[in-house]
Amino acid sequence: MKSNDSGHILSSLERGVATLTMSRPSRRNAYTTAMMQALREAVEGVLPDPECRVLLLRGDGASFSAGGDVHEFSQSLPLDAPARLATFRALVENWVNPVILALRHAHQPVVAAVRGDCVGYGLSLMLASDIAIAADDAVFSTAGIGLAQPGAGGQSHFLVRALGERRARELMWSARRFDAHEAKALGLVERVVTVAEFDDAVEAEVERLASGPRHGWAEIKRLLNTSGQPLAQQLADEAAAFGRCAATQDFAEAVTAFIARRKPKFEGR
Repeated sequence: MKSNDSGHILSSLERGVATLTMSRPSRRNAYTTAMMQALREAVEGVLPDPECRVLLLRGDGASFSAGGDVHEFSQSLPLDAPARLATFRALVENWVNPVILALRHAHQPVVAAVRGDCVGYGLSLMLASDIAIAADDAVFSTAGIGLAQPGAGGQSHFLVRALGERRARELMWSARRFDAHEAKALGLVERVVTVAEFDDAVEAEVERLASGPRHGWAEIKRLLNTSGQPLAQQLADEAAAFGRCAATQDFAEAVTAFIARRKPKFEGR
């Protein structure tokens, strides 16, 4: 666990599920720079662990994250324009971008469990995940333009891929707040459940993923990440991925279980 006076990133690893919890509930888990640094350290620390089969991102209390801490941003106002440019560019390049890239390149499935505010960098983290489960009290916003900013953390990439350019522009230019049901209709979250059902739904999903064919999940994730490339290259990559998976023990177990008409027991090997 990495902690500081401006919030914490709580980390645990149990039964193959690594959970990183953004913990600053008094500020709806708004990110200080120290929290961004701690999140990068936590993500880069847990993903290489062979015991980690799924990464779960969640917030402490009733919100996922309200984004960056604007009160901390205000401390930069005495700086001149070139200094502010350097400060905030470095913040994004050093602490935001490496986390987003690590989540997308992770061998493991990444699940975002979203309650309450999911705004700004919080939304970026959710968009970078592979599966998002939202409680029906979740509220989303790109947020950036409210601070005369375009947003960061890959919003322009993920939203265009999910929605197309025109819808992405509408969400980013307006920074309007939208609820969990609209998020699901837009295809930004996979499931919406009641607050009462939320913890059980998240637990069931991460257990399903943790007990599944980890290399198969990883190959699908890798192929989807590169799906914009020419078809011939995508077909070649699929063939290579198919071969790699056929060489795993999980493949042998799946085929054996199918013939025996039983449920396979995957070990991630």
